[in-house]
Amino acid sequence: MSLSTRTEYEHTLQALGICISARIPVLLWGAPGEGKTAVVESAAQQGWHVETLIVSHYEPSDFAGLPVIGADGSVTLAPPGWATRLAAVDGPSIAFFDEFSTASPALQAAALRPLTHFQVGSLQLPDTVSFVAAANPADVAASGWELAAPTASRFVHLDWALPLEVYAECLITGAWPPLPVYSTPDEQFAAQAQQRVLVAGFLRARESQISAIPADAAARGRAFPTPRTWDYATRLSAFAVAIGAPKEVLRLLVNGCIGEVTAHEFLAWSAAQDLPDPETLLADPHGFDFTGVRPDRVYVILQSILAAVSRTTTPQRWTDAVTLCAVAAKAAGIDPAVPVARALMRNGMRPADTPLPACITVFAPALALAGLLTP
Repeated sequence: MSLSTRTEYEHTLQALGICISARIPVLLWGAPGEGKTAVVESAAQQGWHVETLIVSHYEPSDFAGLPVIGADGSVTLAPPGWATRLAAVDGPSIAFFDEFSTASPALQAAALRPLTHFQVGSLQLPDTVSFVAAANPADVAASGWELAAPTASRFVHLDWALPLEVYAECLITGAWPPLPVYSTPDEQFAAQAQQRVLVAGFLRARESQISAIPADAAARGRAFPTPRTWDYATRLSAFAVAIGAPKEVLRLLVNGCIGEVTAHEFLAWSAAQDLPDPETLLADPHGFDFTGVRPDRVYVILQSILAAVSRTTTPQRWTDAVTLCAVAAKAAGIDPAVPVARALMRNGMRPADTPLPACITVFAPALALAGLLTP
């Protein structure tokens, strides 16, 4: 992608800031000299500690831990200096892996555990650490390597460029657009629940997209859908919605998680749902007419009911949720309602001593088959 305007640049900058703020690893792809390192290190101006590593200067042991033999002959993996410095920071910090496309397959493999488990050798990094990497495409990188699929799937991928409009103006004024970083928004939890419902509904309709690893090596080194990257997309889109980010920023984030083609399909599908408020439905389980509603939309509506009851579970809300499932099954068919009915009947969801409503009989065969129909 070529960023040609200041608006496009600022959208990408905000997408980067959201990834950093949400503590989800992000990888900036761009040509040499386009300001990737400068923009990440500018987080220091906002009180973030930035630890920069030029990846080609390191060994796999600098990411996996340095083997140390103890007096009893046991071997422990001592953390390298960069990790101990990050662990000692009292506040937010960034581990910045620069020139990441120069990472050999052995280095990439060693970086996997820090990226997703925040663990370097025997050291557990605090959850205040964010991972950012920058890379040149393999065809212009110094001794570049394509990313292996397990490594690529641990990152959100953002294309980066420095538009002439931004460069020319800021070269004169010295006032470069700041990297926006955020505290966790109050609306994050509710927004994330809504995004999970949408992702679950989309994957129910497009099951093949839960995991689709590209066939060619170059595409495997960028964004593609996996359960992990769908989780990234859910968390980041919720963050973007909660802070009121523009739709273009949301698109960049989802593209960067699951790839442009799948993201386009998901975002178009999501925009067409127009879901009713689950609390309104729970307040009047017979008030919504499911007749003629598409099965995929019925599934998503009922998933939103499940999410609402999971957040606040009472006997009455649970009973109303089961009733809604039965109403939907009778009006639109049983198939899209069965998964939620099963979930409501599982251990931990049904409040103790809550009687089964009579309408549960519509699901009796499916629940009996799953071993869930117990009084």
